[in-house]
Amino acid sequence: MSKQQELYEQLCQQLRQALREKKRQEQAWDQPQQEIFDKETEYLSGNPSSKYGTIVKGFDGFGKHASQDSHSFQDQDRVFSLSSALFIKQQEGVQDEE
Repeated sequence: MSKQQELYEQLCQQLRQALREKKRQEQAWDQPQQEIFDKETEYLSGNPSSKYGTIVKGFDGFGKHASQDSHSFQDQDRVFSLSSALFIKQQEGVQDEE
């Protein structure tokens, strides 16, 4: 095997290793982003008192009859997830490449 071929094989191996590490780091980064998204969803929709209002939407419903739908929030109400790369990928329907 020539030196150029050996160098090429070595560089290919380094590239494969770097791509595996990149994928691992992306997955490690996606996990806390998903947890933030889930907690945000829980707060905006699952909180029993959210029918009266939230810190995001205000508490206009607090003095009114509690007939509002507690699940009525929109993606624009997401203060934290809206800037998340994972959230953007999910909204665009981007799938991870294997």
